[in-house]
Amino acid sequence: MLGNAEAPTDQAGSRGTSLGAPPVVIFDFDGTLVSRDSFFDFSRRYCARRPARLLLVTAVLPLALLLILRSSGAAGSVLLWAMTLGSSTRGFALALRRYAHDTLPDYANDAIFDELSRHVREGSRVLIATGSVPLVVRALLRARQAHAVSVVGSRLRRRWGGLVAETHCIGRVKVRELERRHGIVEWGRVYTDSLADSSLMRGAKFVHLVSPSGRTLERVERLIGRGATLQVLRPSRG
Repeated sequence: MLGNAEAPTDQAGSRGTSLGAPPVVIFDFDGTLVSRDSFFDFSRRYCARRPARLLLVTAVLPLALLLILRSSGAAGSVLLWAMTLGSSTRGFALALRRYAHDTLPDYANDAIFDELSRHVREGSRVLIATGSVPLVVRALLRARQAHAVSVVGSRLRRRWGGLVAETHCIGRVKVRELERRHGIVEWGRVYTDSLADSSLMRGAKFVHLVSPSGRTLERVERLIGRGATLQVLRPSRG
């Protein structure tokens, strides 16, 4: 299974920002630490190099479009299954790591990585919560020689000869996975680019919004009201 297996689960009792615990800072990944949807970009490049895969993905696209009305995770699983049917999990994982090491560094937001490093140096408990798969995040951290931090993300498993999403780590699922894997139930700061992280932003005292559109900024301002401090960050692409 591709997912969070590489990251140790924190021991019970280390929960959130309890008295005496270090402040917790949560970073989104796609659109925040990197300037694109990493898994979508990887998938596009992966299929472009494999015409037979691209044909199969194209064949199941109508089904995925029907499913997306009910569940984006189900739609993504259909496309992922078509991409990986008959291929080895090991080979697919190696392709993901290669992409994260060789291509993704070109799209890293250096200023946001600097923020992550600053919080680590200051003693905060830093985690990355992403809709991508954790091995992509960890491979990019290694490529940049960045601090190793805990990651929660989407988990994949093998089914019907290909890979499908077991957990699509977006929205409220991020909150659930932070608690399930690391006992995190409170956090002080959130770095994100998207209103999809509204569940994280509602719980934060400081929200750092990365390169938002005007509409996203307005909606986030309404979401958090006066209960949190909002900072807008517009990094140039690294």
